[in-house]
Amino acid sequence: MSGEQPSRVYPLKDNQARAVDPRRTVWLSASAGTGKTQVLSARVLRLLLQPGVEPEHLLCLTFTKAGAAEMATRVNEVLASWVRLPETALAKQLIAIGADYGPEALARARSRFAAVLDCPGGGLRIETIHAFCQWLLSAFPVEAGLMPGTRAMEDRDRALLVRQVLADLLVSAEEHGDEVLLDALSDLSLRMAQDQVEAFLLRCAGARDLWFGPRGWQLPLRQNINRALGLDADEDGAGLASLCADDAFDVRSVRWCMEANAAWGTKSGIDAANALGDWIALSPERRLEALDLLAEQFLTKAGQPRSTTNIAKKAPDYPEYAARVIACLEAVRERRALVALAAMLDPALTLGRRFALAWDEAKTREGFIDFDDQIRKAAALLTENVSAEWIRFKLDRRFDHILVDEAQDTNAAQWRIMLDGLVADFFTGEGLHGDALRTLFVVGDYKQAIFRFQGTSPENFAAAKARVERQLRDVAEVLDDRSRTLLGLGLGRSYRTSQPVLSFVDRAIAHIGPDRFGLAEPPEPHVGEERPGLVTLWRPVGLAAGGEDEEAPEAGEEGAEGWLSRPDRDLADRLARQIRAWLETGFPLAKGTPRHATAGDIMVLVRKRKELAGLIVARLHAQGVPVAGVDRLRLGAPLAVKDLVAALRFAAQPWDDLSLAGLLVSPLIGWTQEELLEHGYRAGGTRLWDHL
Repeated sequence: MSGEQPSRVYPLKDNQARAVDPRRTVWLSASAGTGKTQVLSARVLRLLLQPGVEPEHLLCLTFTKAGAAEMATRVNEVLASWVRLPETALAKQLIAIGADYGPEALARARSRFAAVLDCPGGGLRIETIHAFCQWLLSAFPVEAGLMPGTRAMEDRDRALLVRQVLADLLVSAEEHGDEVLLDALSDLSLRMAQDQVEAFLLRCAGARDLWFGPRGWQLPLRQNINRALGLDADEDGAGLASLCADDAFDVRSVRWCMEANAAWGTKSGIDAANALGDWIALSPERRLEALDLLAEQFLTKAGQPRSTTNIAKKAPDYPEYAARVIACLEAVRERRALVALAAMLDPALTLGRRFALAWDEAKTREGFIDFDDQIRKAAALLTENVSAEWIRFKLDRRFDHILVDEAQDTNAAQWRIMLDGLVADFFTGEGLHGDALRTLFVVGDYKQAIFRFQGTSPENFAAAKARVERQLRDVAEVLDDRSRTLLGLGLGRSYRTSQPVLSFVDRAIAHIGPDRFGLAEPPEPHVGEERPGLVTLWRPVGLAAGGEDEEAPEAGEEGAEGWLSRPDRDLADRLARQIRAWLETGFPLAKGTPRHATAGDIMVLVRKRKELAGLIVARLHAQGVPVAGVDRLRLGAPLAVKDLVAALRFAAQPWDDLSLAGLLVSPLIGWTQEELLEHGYRAGGTRLWDHL
């Protein structure tokens, strides 16, 4: 057909084709560039082509909104094209995904787009886990214990509420003379910026299981903190000196090293012998105070063992005795560091606990539910609620096929929703019998887990697979049907990455250890494109020997880069020179039409778009390399724009206290911070606009 859009259905190969079998429950390990999205989409298409399977029977869970939108677009475009495709072209696409292409199959394929449009809810349910939980809670609000008017918390709601809760805590602490809380917040503010303090408190609030319930930590927290760090419950640092006593510290090896240095007879040897002797003569308490002076005789400033080559010529056993002393030093230092850490965490977590309790109350009062609440309440609704069995029964009549994308980023609570709440009934009772297809399809990549801070881990991924595998093995034995077992597959061939890069990945995994990735055994080697590729590991850029920054700016020196350390400047210089060299020498690219790399082919990734990123841009500009990204215009950055935005937000919502406060201290009104504090102080619960 003239003007027809190119097909988004591609022939599946090897394990790709096996993975889309709609009769099997599949656990798919898919690396980047292996056709994962194509396989996932083909799986959905194959399911929709099965007799008796309707769009409302499918639930596809993705990790991001973008992923959900991409997959929904891809599937809907294919289904829409099938309506008008010539019979031969349609048959080719069905063959490509391994489906039947007889007359009945062709007719069903043409009807699927209309079925999706007529589906309850207006289409396929392809959404994030949080969106699904939000739908689930809205469907069963009474059972979930939600108050009328409860709504999902948006980013702006969170920003306003966290400041309000913190402000209320401060006011209450000042009124009641709570110096502990005020000092804790002061200490945090000295170590962190404002946004970091707020992020820390929100993480404390997110660790809800730590504060609530029968196992929740109660005040005082020091004993619980000590246990978490592997210390005795009552450890307060008073017993550290005992670790330096003769019966705990290897003083015999220290004395042997002292005598060896004295016998060596050089100036450095005599100085070391004197220092060791002075330390031995001290009491345990004074030894602890002088521990770093002892360490100087055995360790460099970088913490590495000092060279013993010269003295070992006179005393061959010296390295062994020195290693014993170093082991004792490290043990005492580690214990001291843990005690110091516990002492620092005690007030910080006490503040965090206060904030978490107040945060929970504030959300309830304002009628908010955040992402963590959605996951927690949905899990409880499906597994703990008195109506859980009835709710699962209602859902069991709705979903027969569940697909999970980016499963490596799924945490324990989310796995509980899926495995205990949605899938468990697939493998028990009526779910074992009958002709109805009931499957689970999981796809993920252990190497791409990036949300450990949210509770994800390779262990969760592996444990979930082991559980499903065990359940299905039992089902297969009961029904004497091997097709009921879990089909574990891997997509190891990348159509995006060159072989040299993937070979490096394999070597890195082997060096790190497969167990660190949650793997019981080494994975199959990755296969990539046979074209050039390069992986280069640079030595870490650090300070000069001795720790000094040789190029640090002189006192009074000005410049945009003056506050940046020499390592940052060195790294930016090296990156800029390397990129310019690639462009000058014509770094070859073989994907597609062979050509040389241009500036647009190169990406520099940084952890944060802050000072270092800006410096890299500046150095690239200095080398004549075109740059885009960090130096883009940010419309909301200038203060004048922020003042105008505050005015607009106040006009739209006069009860927005933060926007009103920003407007009052802007040049548009002209209040000082002191005037705002004087006139804005009010009773709790009163809006600033009403007060004024």
